[in-house]
Amino acid sequence: MKLALSLLLVTLALCCSDANAKVCPALGKEVISFLLDSKAGFNNTIQQFDAPEAAKQAKLEVKECVDNLSMKDRLAVAHFVAIVNFECNKQLS
Repeated sequence: MKLALSLLLVTLALCCSDANAKVCPALGKEVISFLLDSKAGFNNTIQQFDAPEAAKQAKLEVKECVDNLSMKDRLAVAHFVAIVNFECNKQLS
């Protein structure tokens, strides 16, 4: 669960900083895919980004750890991420 907490803190910091605009929809999709999709599905999601292949492979390795969490825990984290996304975007309106 430590990994999920780290992901939440990073998401919160990126989304709710006063200096940031609306949360990028591609980032939101990528985070939810990271939590809920299969490794193959997540790999398809991250291929759209122009990131170094080593970075993509590293993220896929971390994805294997996330996949060890129960689906209940991953859904809880995804729900929290969705709430943070909504609240951050609401503050900008």
